[in-house]
This record gives sequence, structure tokens and C-alpha cells, in this order.
Amino acid sequence: MSPWAAAGLGLLGNFLLSLGMALQKRHIGWIGRKNDGSAEYRGDRRGWAFGFVLINLVPIFNYLALLGLPPSLVAAMTGTSVAFTSLLAALLLKERPGGLRLLWTALLFGALAIAGFREGAMGEGLAPGWLYAAAALPFTVGIALLGLRRMRAARGMRSAAGLATAIAAAAGASGGFMVLAMRALQLTAHGGFVAWLATPYLYLYALSGGFALVLIQIAYKDGELSVVSPALYGTQVLWPALVSHPAFGVPFDPVQSAALVAVGLAVVGIAGAPSGPQTRAKRP
Repeated sequence: MSPWAAAGLGLLGNFLLSLGMALQKRHIGWIGRKNDGSAEYRGDRRGWAFGFVLINLVPIFNYLALLGLPPSLVAAMTGTSVAFTSLLAALLLKERPGGLRLLWTALLFGALAIAGFREGAMGEGLAPGWLYAAAALPFTVGIALLGLRRMRAARGMRSAAGLATAIAAAAGASGGFMVLAMRALQLTAHGGFVAWLATPYLYLYALSGGFALVLIQIAYKDGELSVVSPALYGTQVLWPALVSHPAFGVPFDPVQSAALVAVGLAVVGIAGAPSGPQTRAKRP
């Protein structure tokens, strides 16, 4: 697959992810509400379900994008979901993104364009030790942070904001690892899904995704969204970008690496930038 086609599929997948999240936010009202048979209730339930379907299509697009782009760039492209979500919120939820957030968004897409134009070798090597370490480190750090959180709770202490941010960073790294595991599946299992079952990478993919989901729920509970989200999205982009070079033998390109760092900073900036005034969205 050509890099341009892969990039298009990657961007489309992240746009669908953002659209799904925006639809779920817009139609969240049916959850916890008694079914009164009204058109509003049915519309909310259908809209939320459609958003759920869109979110779960993303792994397919990431898999296809990895056929033409290295994991470092595919992982960086996941940061566009933050920008897309911000823009879609303005359309569907009538939230104003604010000038600073728009500037970060422009930087994000500009840095991705530079990284894409500099793209060279895909990297067909595979160093399992690096992949195991990349999966184990966020898991180990996350478990340690949860243990610290539990100790503080046993002593009657509230969870510190810094602890919640660290948990979110571990969640982002664990979730970002999923792109690496998916690429490893492509390189080692060529007989379809049955062949995937014989590799450890399918199970690492599922374990990392589940662990990330648990961690981020705890981080959201303990910390403010404006602080937690940048840590989550930043490590989700930067962790696989750092590991992909030694794990898959992707040649190091200083310009592209600098562009990927800029992507991570832009993602953090978008997630942390204040939004503009919000108006109530008109229901159809």
C-alpha cells in the first residue's frame, strides 16, 4: 500500500473515532433514563449506538495504515483524534474551540505533514525484547501507581493531582503500545486470525488495551480532565514513536523525530487549551 493511501486511511479512522465520541457525548442522555418510548429517547439510543460502532472500527483502519506507514507515524496520527474531536464538538455540541486550540491544531497537522514527507524505510525488523519491555514498563509503572494510590486511600489521604496525571500517562503509554503490537502481528502472523492466536502479540494487544481502559477511568475519577487528558494523549503518541525505532529497525531520522515530538506537544496543547464559550446544541 502506498504511504499516501495508508495516511488517508489512518486519518479517516481517527476522524471516525472522533465522530463516534462526539455522537456518544451528544446522545448520552438515554443512559440512566427510563425508556419512555419517546422519539427523543429512541434517537439518543440510536445515535449513541452508532457512535459506539464507529469507535470500534478504528483498529481496522490502523491495521490498514500499518501496511504502508511505520508504527511511529501511525501512532502519531492517533493524535489527530484530539483535534478532530475538538472541531466536531464545535459542530455537533456547539462548543467553541478557542484560538489557542486552533493554533495547536494547525501545528499538529503541519508536524504530521513534515513527518509524512520525510517518510523513508518502513522497517521490517522485529526485536521481541523491545516489544516486551515496551509493554511491561507502562504495566509495571501503572501497577506501582495504583498501589501508591491504595496506600494513600488506606491512610485517609486524597489522591494527589500529580498521581492522577502519572496514572493517565501510564494509560496513554499502554494504549499507544497497541499500535506496536498490531504491527508485530503483521510481521509474524501471515495466515489470518488463526495464525494470530499462536503469537503473543494478540494477547499483549488485548492486555494493554484493557489495562489502559482501567487506568484512565481511575485517572478521570481522581484528576481534572484538563490536566489528565494531556498526559494521556501525549504518551499515547510519544511512547510508540520512541520504541518503534529499536523494535522494528526503522531508520532514525532527526527531522522526522523532531516532527513527531512536535505532534506530541501539539496534542498536549490541544488537550490542555481552554475551550471558548459553550452554547446549548439544538436538537434535531
